[in-house]
Amino acid sequence: MKKGIIIGLLILVASKLDAQTIGQFTMWNQNHFIVNPAAAGNLDYLDAAIGYRRQWAGIKEAPTTFYGTAHTVLNRPNRNQVSSLRGTGSTIQTVDLEAAKTKVKVKHALGIMLNSSEFGAFEKSEMSLTYAVHLPVTREISLSFGLSAGLNNFGFDESKTSVIETNDPVYDAYFVGQNQSIFNVNSGVYLYSDRFFVGYSANQLLENELEITDLKTSGDIAAISIHHFVMGGFNYDLNNNVRITPSVLAKKLKTHPLSIDFSTTVTYKQAIYAGLTYRTTDAISIMGGYQFNHFLRAGYAYDYTLSELREASNGSHEIFIGFTLF
Repeated sequence: MKKGIIIGLLILVASKLDAQTIGQFTMWNQNHFIVNPAAAGNLDYLDAAIGYRRQWAGIKEAPTTFYGTAHTVLNRPNRNQVSSLRGTGSTIQTVDLEAAKTKVKVKHALGIMLNSSEFGAFEKSEMSLTYAVHLPVTREISLSFGLSAGLNNFGFDESKTSVIETNDPVYDAYFVGQNQSIFNVNSGVYLYSDRFFVGYSANQLLENELEITDLKTSGDIAAISIHHFVMGGFNYDLNNNVRITPSVLAKKLKTHPLSIDFSTTVTYKQAIYAGLTYRTTDAISIMGGYQFNHFLRAGYAYDYTLSELREASNGSHEIFIGFTLF
């Protein structure tokens, strides 16, 4: 069999498997919504983004992921605004001072996420809708709760595989070209202001079982486990032009080791940013981006692999493009 099939077998049919199905994103700090549904509507405009990640370049059939997100506040304030670079927590700058003095109200937000990933012959696509409510804690600080629900589709593409021997009984038993759609629910809580953010989210709350195989034996079940995310960071303005944003993202999946991203981003004149990330036991990343105008921003990240995969991998690449729509 191809290497991708062997890896897939280990992933999908190991005894009492905890299948990891959430994508890895280095530039999550440019789009908190992709990690936490409660971040939908954290800014008073329609925020849209697309991204692409090529994991472990140089390794054949390594994971690739493409995503698109959009979210907005339904009852956003009617005031003139100028967008700024959202380098991990930056917010809209308001030019209407009188409107800023009005009473802070509860905000309601909607979001949508589309996600497609491939790992060799294995495929996953996702579509989810999100609702979030933002409660004012003080005039500067808000607390939001978010819930997203949608469909995840898991599939196996036989056309991307080959076997050494025809009529391989193991292959025929496990992989029959099926796919399965399952209902998925994610939730999160998010406390934020222009100065800081902190949040927790749990993905795949229903812990559905994958059944894209014909062979089932006692104890051999591919289950989707809950993924836990804890995020936090704060913005420190060195002067009127330079903002420094340390941030952290911790990820945990049952028996899998805890993974933590430690990042620091420097933003200059709300237009240019550069950052460095250390991901425990996995990678060191560099990233950078630019705000072209009030409408368009873009960024790129490169991960240098630290694990044993570095012998075969040329690192990982990630592209981010964001759109500000009033």
